Amino acid sequence: MRFLLTFQFYFALSVIVFFTACSQKRYFEPKDVKLEAVFDKKLPAPIAYTTRDGALLKNLLVLESNGNMDLELKKKQSFLSRSGDVYVLQNECKDLVILDSSSKSTSEITFQNCVVSAAIDPKRDLLALVSAENTIFLYDLKDKKELFSQKLGNIIAINSLSAAPQITKDYVVYPTLDGKILLLDLRTKTITKDILIQSDKFFNNIIYLYTKNETIITATQRRVSTILGNSKSFNHDGDFIDVLVHDDKVYVLSNDGKILELDRSLKLLREAKFEFAHFNGLVIKDGKLYTLESAKYLIELDLESFLPVIYKVRLPKKKHLFYTKDSLFYHDRYKKF
Repeated sequence: MRFLLTFQFYFALSVIVFFTACSQKRYFEPKDVKLEAVFDKKLPAPIAYTTRDGALLKNLLVLESNGNMDLELKKKQSFLSRSGDVYVLQNECKDLVILDSSSKSTSEITFQNCVVSAAIDPKRDLLALVSAENTIFLYDLKDKKELFSQKLGNIIAINSLSAAPQITKDYVVYPTLDGKILLLDLRTKTITKDILIQSDKFFNNIIYLYTKNETIITATQRRVSTILGNSKSFNHDGDFIDVLVHDDKVYVLSNDGKILELDRSLKLLREAKFEFAHFNGLVIKDGKLYTLESAKYLIELDLESFLPVIYKVRLPKKKHLFYTKDSLFYHDRYKKF
């Protein structure tokens, strides 16, 4: 009887907390929004799922990060990466498929785990992978041989915006699922740098990775980091949705309704506040930053004045979004800027 009363008490308390939280949820409600933006272009089919590097439509066409839709997958096949005419695919979290679209030739590499992200360098016959169990791999495509692998820390849950490895002249830069950046020397096949960005237990994977010369700019949901070639680093902490490097600035969408402009050392330069806004997507085109707010509004931020223009949009709620350098794709339609 005592157990029953205790259970009833905590159940009632949880119901009260749930409904109180729901009643206190606030929404972005800008005043006097008279302009309207139209997502006037149609996709061949709705988006089924998205990753950082591509989206799969329900008709099995792949929408790539450059906006192309040249590849149709087989059922239970996933798109991982592309370089030039060469695609990396995976069959049901098993064998990897290397497809050369120019010659129509395919080859397979035996594999037994889901791949989260990948990068390919066809000219050097290199394939870099990050698996769902947080293991990094490097393969020789010509000989179909594993050159390197390392199992990293256990993970519980990750953000769907997982960054892909980058193959540079001398290194492979691996973004891990437990908040690290690893540099693999291509000559010696050894890890030369192991850099912890953040150590949260949940959703701590690297969501963004930018490399140029000896500079790395990367992010988890809780931290943006700049790492210089001399190992000097800069951090900016918060609660982030997405990140984009543009020219000499770093632009960040935060979960508290802010759009941040940082310099390369991650010093805050400017911010625009949109109370209770929930951002999705990040496009910069012709001096304007665009992001979607809860499928209700399109925010256009002028990067010179840092003043916004807000447009109403008429889109269905809770659908998949994907973006490229110049377009926002939502459900079965898109807008090109």
